Amino acid sequence: MMDENPRMSAQEAAQRRMDQMRKGTTTLAILKLFVDTDAPMHGYQIIQALEARSQGMFQFKEGLIYPRLHGMEKKGLLQSCWEGEPGTRRRKVYQITERGRRQLQLELQQWETFWQGMNLLLGMEQTPSS
Repeated sequence: MMDENPRMSAQEAAQRRMDQMRKGTTTLAILKLFVDTDAPMHGYQIIQALEARSQGMFQFKEGLIYPRLHGMEKKGLLQSCWEGEPGTRRRKVYQITERGRRQLQLELQQWETFWQGMNLLLGMEQTPSS
């Protein structure tokens, strides 16, 4: 890539490109995580689960996840409540809404279309014969 820092190692440059691709799919990954776990989760738990799912290939920083969770809640994709007794350390837990489940289905269809198109573009898959 032309805009990469020439002092950056090839590994750092590859990680930067992976981070950019991951950022575009974070909402999809979070929604899918909620459907698969079918349980409320707090932010740190979400970060840990996403990193475990990617087997360490992706890292999810709090600065990415928490604003994304708040935005998803504003859009009605997630709902939250506080867990713990007043006066104790409490944490906000999130769970997927029905609207979030519908959005997940839409995003999965879009992902499948994108993935197939990229495979065709890169010559990794043949066009189906008519």
